[in-house]
Amino acid sequence: MKTKSGSRLPEHLYAELRASLTREPPADIRAPRRRQAALAAGALLIAALVFVTSILVYQRPAVGLTFGLRSTPALFAVLCALIGLAGASTTVALHRGRSGLGAGLGALAAVALLAPPIYAVLTLVEPVHIAGMQPAWVDISPWGVRCFFIACAVGTIVLASSAFVLRRAVPAASGWRAAAIGAAAGAWAGLAVFVFCPSGDRQHLLVGHVLPVMALVAAGALTLARRLRP
Repeated sequence: MKTKSGSRLPEHLYAELRASLTREPPADIRAPRRRQAALAAGALLIAALVFVTSILVYQRPAVGLTFGLRSTPALFAVLCALIGLAGASTTVALHRGRSGLGAGLGALAAVALLAPPIYAVLTLVEPVHIAGMQPAWVDISPWGVRCFFIACAVGTIVLASSAFVLRRAVPAASGWRAAAIGAAAGAWAGLAVFVFCPSGDRQHLLVGHVLPVMALVAAGALTLARRLRP
């Protein structure tokens, strides 16, 4: 085997490379199939988790979309914005690009740094639910403990599925890619608790909804970067 300069690679290096490729095919061969399966499984798990917890806690699904609303148009606008935030974050975080290197450093950094404050603005500045109003048949924690754990569970599902999709497939900017995946996980977690929870108290929203979104960015950056590198 010759290099571009015409020199021949040592036989032992060629043998090691061939053995490595035999043990594990290049990640880009398997990535599209893994991406589809992992994203579908993750979406189903998140939907099931939100539905089951809603039934267990409120005896009905999607209470956050029906109870204690200030304005239905405002709810619809925020819901669409949150769906857009989650979708855009996921697209950038998992994008492979033509070269297989993924989105650029600027796009990854923008997602990692901007997704949490955008979520906070959408949910905290003008909450779509009336503060202090809650269903008579269930107590909602003023500190959002239940929502915090639901958000963390949803975020963990997204982190795990994304790690499976991109395992050993990110040769460049793996730290920022991991942080962007964490931001995408946080965006989906925030959307899940928005659908689940009817609280309009800012203290509850800050701790139970916004804090997990911020924590998931850090979790992604700290736990995924090494798994993503070839």
